Amino acid sequence: MTETPAGAATLRWVATLAWLLPPLFELPLLAGLCSGIPEVGRAAVFGIPATRVAVLFALLAALAGFVAVVRGATGLTRAAVAGALSIAAGIVAALAAGFLFDGEFPLIALLPAHSALALAVLARATLREPADSQ
Repeated sequence: MTETPAGAATLRWVATLAWLLPPLFELPLLAGLCSGIPEVGRAAVFGIPATRVAVLFALLAALAGFVAVVRGATGLTRAAVAGALSIAAGIVAALAAGFLFDGEFPLIALLPAHSALALAVLARATLREPADSQ
């Protein structure tokens, strides 16, 4: 059974949206926890201001990745967005490692760890050729 191009585009859109949602909800929650609770902010590996910048960068990269996948970006645009997503995934993973190994709030590490995984999957989806161009 072959899939229609419209069905493939819909499936690509829904799958990408599923991986966009974790960073969209978890990273602002993490920034809010760091800003609102001083102990959590002090436990953040980059500190409060740099954590906010890292979260903002990761959110912008995730949105750019979603747009690149849904719109079917090509060439250098895909590579640039995938690179930004990979850097964002690394930064968010470093935040997760800081919370995990700090010892004071290890459960908070679940938020950035899951978001780092989602950012990495978005980076992979960005690099993949669109199904309708093959």
